[in-house]
Amino acid sequence: QAKEQAYNDHFVIAPFDGVIAQVSGNVGSQASGSTGIATLITTQELADITLNEVDVASVKVGQTADLTFDAITGLSITGTVAEVDGIGTVSSGVVSYAVKIALGTQDARVKPGMTVNADIQTANATGVIVIPSSAIKTANGRSFVQIFDPALPSPANPQAAAAGITSTQTPKRVSVQTGITDGTKTEITSGLTPGQQILVRTITGTATGTTAAKSTAAAATTRTTGGGGGFGGGGGGVPRGL
Repeated sequence: QAKEQAYNDHFVIAPFDGVIAQVSGNVGSQASGSTGIATLITTQELADITLNEVDVASVKVGQTADLTFDAITGLSITGTVAEVDGIGTVSSGVVSYAVKIALGTQDARVKPGMTVNADIQTANATGVIVIPSSAIKTANGRSFVQIFDPALPSPANPQAAAAGITSTQTPKRVSVQTGITDGTKTEITSGLTPGQQILVRTITGTATGTTAAKSTAAAATTRTTGGGGGFGGGGGGVPRGL
């Protein structure tokens, strides 16, 4: 087995079909997993981004990503995560991981080297209760939401509603179980029902009031954003199978 592995190490298999544009490796030279042997040109366009260790933990091959470009206003391309580095790079004590995203469509305006921003959808839930994340509080390791029961009357004037509702009613605590979140909105898996009125925030001014919002059934999506990566064009590093 050792001899067979040593023999197999003498061959480099291209991970995709293409045309060899440049050979940087020389016969007899040493090579490792990070050594570039050759450059292949392919029609598959890739976006290269870098994620920190917290964000990359939620990113997997096959997830959908929305790509935007600083140089091209209004252009949004849907892509698919094609490769996630298993080994991170440490710089100034910060670990980062390279992620490659295959573009679903081609646009002649997109050029190699352009800056790309990727919004990767890491989880999705539909038909669930979603509330503002600011309404969720934590005590003794448990999450809870404050509700108004009975519900407060909502002002007919939207501006007055935005300014806050003054109430002498003390809100009640309700324990909740949370699901996925995008940082702004959070899915509630148990503890609330659609239509309940919850306390989102309190406003302190000449008088203390409360702003209430109703929880509604909607789709919840959590996303991880990795920005500032250089667009990969048709360079190497395309995963096997593409």
